Amino acid sequence: MDFMKPVLESGRIDFHGQRCASQLATVLLVGAGAFSLAAGFATQRLELCFLTYALGVVLTYVLVLPPWPFFRRHPVSWLARKSAPAAPTNGPRRTLVEDISDDSS
Repeated sequence: MDFMKPVLESGRIDFHGQRCASQLATVLLVGAGAFSLAAGFATQRLELCFLTYALGVVLTYVLVLPPWPFFRRHPVSWLARKSAPAAPTNGPRRTLVEDISDDSS
């Protein structure tokens, strides 16, 4: 399982990868449901229906849950951090309640 270590340690996917993972999971689960329903109906065996759907769910988890490299094709470029303006130091800071009470008098 050493070949999986770099994939599992990276742990981050980008926003496009999240959308792709969501769409892939939806398509795979709907496809697994349709296939399992058809297989169960054709053989008239409920256990085959449940088994094929369970295998489809496991396949979906294997394809969607790990942060595979194809989910990280569009890295996010964050903006540079802006420096905060210096707060005035001329006197103690007043709370909003103190400002409102001074205005009403």
